Amino acid sequence: MSQNRLPLYAMPLIIFVAALLQSTVAARMVIRGVKPDIVLIIVVIGTLIYGSKVGIVWAFLGGVGVDLFSGGPLGISSLGLMLATVVVGFGHRVLSRYHLLVPLGASAIGTLIYGLVYIGLLALLYEAAQTPLFQWIALPTYQLPFWATLQDVVLPAAIYNTTIVLFVTPLLNRVPEVQEV
Repeated sequence: MSQNRLPLYAMPLIIFVAALLQSTVAARMVIRGVKPDIVLIIVVIGTLIYGSKVGIVWAFLGGVGVDLFSGGPLGISSLGLMLATVVVGFGHRVLSRYHLLVPLGASAIGTLIYGLVYIGLLALLYEAAQTPLFQWIALPTYQLPFWATLQDVVLPAAIYNTTIVLFVTPLLNRVPEVQEV
């Protein structure tokens, strides 16, 4: 196994630990009511290095881990992370990740997509729980005001995550880019 492939194979464990840290340690890293999305940052960086195919797998695993440790509806984080990964994956081939704006833009756009998908799916789950068809199932209800959550949580999280990626970018640029596997 080449030395460059080691992080690729270690990522499921790294993603699992990151999900655990996001649910525990990141709660202590709150700035103005927002905590960093450690799993999202790792998935974005991994996607820029290894490509979309690998990033999708990591996004799925990371989303399941985040949902398991946070108590949120299982699968919502995975869907949000996977959709963000698809968009961020353009930075792997089409754009050069060595340009400073690519990882910063990928982090900001990835966070916005993840947040919008998460809020949208929670709203959809809430609406489904209110219909007579699903009232007998006792679905959990998560009602969030969309615009307030976008303004008070998602946009500040995009700034927070992008700032973290700004400081991690010099390390990111030392890792050689890998062709899609």
